[in-house]
Amino acid sequence: MEGHGPVTTAWVRHLINHVAGKVRVAPVIDLAGLAPVDAYEIPARLREAVHLIHPGDVFPYAANTSRRVDLDHQVPYAEGGPTAVGNLGPLTRTHHRIKTHSGWEVRQPFPGITIWRDPHGAHYLIDPTGTRRITAAPDDDPPGRVDIWTRQVIHYGIAA
Repeated sequence: MEGHGPVTTAWVRHLINHVAGKVRVAPVIDLAGLAPVDAYEIPARLREAVHLIHPGDVFPYAANTSRRVDLDHQVPYAEGGPTAVGNLGPLTRTHHRIKTHSGWEVRQPFPGITIWRDPHGAHYLIDPTGTRRITAAPDDDPPGRVDIWTRQVIHYGIAA
């Protein structure tokens, strides 16, 4: 394109501030190489990385995409769960309490994929496309299913 060449920093500042609107420059976060921290508290860079991987509440069928959520240690910190991208997931306070006090369990096989088990034994997979029920509760399953949580074969009502 003709007529373009080097520009001054003053012109770039003018362009950004007055033509393009307000711009915030932030460092690039290496999601794959972000080291865990050895503390319960979650630093801002780790919080931002979790939000980039999980832009919304990871409870089954949740629709909240706010940044004003709890970041839950899916394997509790007190039980050796790391404060790391692969062990943190955003939950609303209500969903966090349901998970903590109502028999729901959650695991993250790798960052971005969350698998929940409800108190009745049904499993749900949550990823960026939404929630899918992947197994039914044990009473609804046919005999001989494999429990994906424990990787054990479970037989119901089969005579030997």
